[in-house]
Amino acid sequence: MIWQKEFGISNDKNYDYLLAAIVVLVVLGFLFKKPILFIVVGLFTAYLLLNKFYDKRIGDKLYLENSHRVLRMFPGDELELTFEFQNRSFFPILNGEFQFQTEQSIEATKYVESSSKYWNQFSLPLSVVGKGKVTVQLPIKAKQRGTSKIKNINYKFPHLFNFDSVTLKYNPFYQLEYVVFPEPIQVKGIEAISYVTPGIQHTNFSPFEDVHSPRGTRDYSYSDPFHQINWKASAKTQELQTNVYDKVVDMSYLFIVNLSTKHSLNMLHKDMEKLLSYTAYLCQYATKKGYPFEMVINARKPGSTPYMNLPEGEGKAHYVHALEMLARIRSQSMIVPLNQMLHRVGQTFYKPKTIILIGQIPNEVNQIIGKWKQTQKNIFQLEQMEDEACLKRLVRDVINHAN
Repeated sequence: MIWQKEFGISNDKNYDYLLAAIVVLVVLGFLFKKPILFIVVGLFTAYLLLNKFYDKRIGDKLYLENSHRVLRMFPGDELELTFEFQNRSFFPILNGEFQFQTEQSIEATKYVESSSKYWNQFSLPLSVVGKGKVTVQLPIKAKQRGTSKIKNINYKFPHLFNFDSVTLKYNPFYQLEYVVFPEPIQVKGIEAISYVTPGIQHTNFSPFEDVHSPRGTRDYSYSDPFHQINWKASAKTQELQTNVYDKVVDMSYLFIVNLSTKHSLNMLHKDMEKLLSYTAYLCQYATKKGYPFEMVINARKPGSTPYMNLPEGEGKAHYVHALEMLARIRSQSMIVPLNQMLHRVGQTFYKPKTIILIGQIPNEVNQIIGKWKQTQKNIFQLEQMEDEACLKRLVRDVINHAN
């Protein structure tokens, strides 16, 4: 059943009064032998049956389009929230109110019936003629990071044959979801990071070369290794030629986000929204440069990996996945202790990469990060100031004496 029907409190009383009137009229008709009373009985009976038929059928052929949709937005973006109704019954539904709730990530200026800390209640006028279709549109605006679903959908309208009301409650899960990404906030210093580990990203300056990706040849120099001489090119030019290879370096990132505070490992950081916006900027930067990145966040989730984890990837699709993960973090999220998460993350290292820690670093994780420094040369912490943030390289002395 798509719609659950609820009738007003006087609906059953109306039936009782109507039945009582029919019985009284039948008795009076027999007692006083008045045929006209039986005509009235017939009209009342027809009216009763029509009411019963209406009550049974109303809403059975009312359909609400419910295809799976995920609409992604940044704060400030505007869209139309659209509902498409189709009434396949010949009974019209007139002068009704279409009601639903959304979470606070989106907002609207029209048809807001009530509002709370977590929900907005909307009520829109709606009439659907028999055998007809109608589309309801509501302009909305992305308000803040998060997700918003449509819940508690009701359609309330006057009963067609009496003075009561009918409420149709929508039973299926409405599959439209709005995802509002965090607004990226610039992080200074990321452009100045130097990369000192071999990898697959091409660059103009690097001590590492990809011997499987030759760029050409040049004249031989006495400092060139003997095995890099290109003998075919040397034979053609009658001078020794050295192979020139593409310069490569590893430019992959690992973003580690700590949402807890030093003083309470289970309490969310007061600047959580800023931390997520800084992380969004770092993901945006890596995507623009074409660098792969992965991300771990110590927000608890069910599964074998108890924290949020985005495996390494690159490109726009990967960037969207990262933003969506950041958007889905709740302000009431449970926290995984940072030392437990870092211990598991360290077990997955298979190559050196640039690590950026976002959030506070409690004392109990200094030993873990100190061990990482033996193989991971590029470890940075995002340092927050009043109106900006920058990256600071973590050296062993800083780790050992961190507060």
